[in-house]
Amino acid sequence: MLNIIAKLSLKNKIIISLGLFILILASIIYFIIIPTMDDIQTIENEIEQQRIDLEKRYIKGQSLRQLTDNLEIIEPQLTTLDQIFIAQDQELEFITTLEQLAEDNNISQKINLTINDKLDNTYQEIPVKISARGNYLNLMNYLTDLEALNYYINISSLDLSSSAQASSLPTPGEEIITSNISMIIEAITYWQ
Repeated sequence: MLNIIAKLSLKNKIIISLGLFILILASIIYFIIIPTMDDIQTIENEIEQQRIDLEKRYIKGQSLRQLTDNLEIIEPQLTTLDQIFIAQDQELEFITTLEQLAEDNNISQKINLTINDKLDNTYQEIPVKISARGNYLNLMNYLTDLEALNYYINISSLDLSSSAQASSLPTPGEEIITSNISMIIEAITYWQ
């Protein structure tokens, strides 16, 4: 083989050397560089995917941290939230509280409360209807005290009507304050 190469002209030796060089270069590109570039692209894609995953985890961690901070702020108020619900075994206490409000405000009242025997473990809305009678100021004080209770009472309807005429002829504003007025409150209470 060396004899054949030695007999070739310089031009042919250069062409053969150039051909071998191109063949070796093409082999290096095909067998080494292209697979390495594919590996580099795969690694780049994996790194990008890990970066996205880390960003998602970071955002989730920030959300969790914010949620924890919010929970620490709200936690002292949870006992207040628990008090707004009336426990099923506290029916008498609730009615007694309403009666004490009426007595404190010098009004007469009638309470109509429909309690279901089977309360589930969350809460139920129980309607209550209160018919109250007294003078205007006492009824307004009663209403204010009712709203200030720890229980959450959502008043859906309030009806005021004059039930008696003043015996003398007072001024119009004084007549409202001193005459007997009937008030009907329809509300929703929340039981647990």
